[in-house]
Amino acid sequence: MLEKECRTFAVFLLLGLLASCTYLAQFAQSGGEGNSREKTGEQTPGADASEDASPTATRVGSTAEEDIQIGVYFMPSWDVSSDPNKDIDSFWACLRGRGDCAFIKDPAAWGPEGRIFNRRYPYEGPFLDKEPHPSLKGFYKRDDPEVARQQLAYMKEYGIDFFAYNWFFGRHYYYHRDFAPQARIFYPQGWEVDKDRSGRVKVPGAEQWEDQLKVLLAENDKLPPDKKMKFVLNWCDDSEENWIRWLEIGSPKNLNAKINYPGEKPNRQLYLKVHDKITLWWINEYFKRQDYMKDENGRPIMYIYFPHDTESRASYHDVTLEELLKRSDALAKKEGLPGIKFIATTSGAMTNNMRRFGMPTNWRPMDENKPWEGGLYGGRLLFQEYVERLQDLGFEGLTAYIYHDYFDQQNRSYADMRRNYREHWKKWSERFKDDPTFEYQPPVAMGWDRRAAGGTWPQPTGFPSEPEKDRVISNKRTFKAKLEEARDVASAHAPNNGNTVMVCCWNEYLEGNHIEPTVGHGFDYLEAIKEVFGN
Repeated sequence: MLEKECRTFAVFLLLGLLASCTYLAQFAQSGGEGNSREKTGEQTPGADASEDASPTATRVGSTAEEDIQIGVYFMPSWDVSSDPNKDIDSFWACLRGRGDCAFIKDPAAWGPEGRIFNRRYPYEGPFLDKEPHPSLKGFYKRDDPEVARQQLAYMKEYGIDFFAYNWFFGRHYYYHRDFAPQARIFYPQGWEVDKDRSGRVKVPGAEQWEDQLKVLLAENDKLPPDKKMKFVLNWCDDSEENWIRWLEIGSPKNLNAKINYPGEKPNRQLYLKVHDKITLWWINEYFKRQDYMKDENGRPIMYIYFPHDTESRASYHDVTLEELLKRSDALAKKEGLPGIKFIATTSGAMTNNMRRFGMPTNWRPMDENKPWEGGLYGGRLLFQEYVERLQDLGFEGLTAYIYHDYFDQQNRSYADMRRNYREHWKKWSERFKDDPTFEYQPPVAMGWDRRAAGGTWPQPTGFPSEPEKDRVISNKRTFKAKLEEARDVASAHAPNNGNTVMVCCWNEYLEGNHIEPTVGHGFDYLEAIKEVFGN
């Protein structure tokens, strides 16, 4: 995941995910039926039928459809099994039923009993209509190269220009360079290791849930130039669980368990060194690839999901987000690149009565001597306030994963979502239309439906706080209409404001955003993209 924006105490922390891209999660069901490329044209129950498929506004701007880039977010799944001999996919387990669904069982999100189902809050699964299309082998294995090859082929065939892979990193993880299973994990050349402890790295941290990215890129390498896909990273540094694990480095518990050794502690110096490692990971493993997307000046483009999460936690070490981005940009130049272009993938509360759920800019521990026991987020800003700071922080663009609302207008149907997206598009396109140094990339979402993961939003009581929001469901007709409107916005502002439309998402199955072909909606959503933007 992803997007992940919480309202009334959303606790999207499962196993560090979102945490979303921490409160990770999003997306909706679709319209057509059947498991072939043929569509019935029928309306999906619950889908928005209240709006005309064709936007009423006339086409504006001179940019042709083929000049607009279409990006799609790719959310990796992961193994939630505690048995090393058994793989339980985090997505498929929840779609098939509730027995192995880790999200539903998560006590951090739902309380000690997990998600409670009763007559008022019933279980509505299994959600077998979301099973991937037979051409993708149904509930496929994450590392299946044949599936990855087909995913890339479908993206290319239906007019998607690049995918933005949600990239996660655990700062806390120490590994050993002389231990065969860990020897191939990236570590910057020449950096110090502890030779007395099997080459234990001095600077911790490793990427997470990269399996699908590795196989996608391996298959992409085999394709001829005209069939290759471009990709970017969308750094999701939003996991509360990973943050606490970072603070636990050198804690009495970790020392007693020999997870850490004396001298290992999460101070400012190590935090900055780990950030350098993250940047070098981007550069050496991804940025220098030919298929990594770059701007017109050759700079790799880096999306950052919910930058306020990074900003607030970095403040604990007296580090600013501006300092981190400048540090990364300088490292890229030192490594022979012309720099990095940063795009903020973010959204949030917009009304004062919701400021308590706003975007934090600092974090302070409840106990200075035991920061790993938790802390409080402060300096909360409304979304429109945070946007005004982005350029000073070092960002050159803005987009979103999901907009759940616009001021006090909530998404409770796809018609609501389309209305609220129009408002956002208008506000931010107008705000930056005369600024050639900053671009707004209009986002489009398939919907929102978190029922397979328990509902919106998880509460410690065991019940979702706003289950009515899990009915933001589109079909091909309404999704296509939304794409057409986004195209017009991008075209109108292309001369000064970029030319990219970001779609959420390829495979956010537990949040109802999955344009990947499925048993339920076939190829409807890919066909909508191709019909609006061409190939």
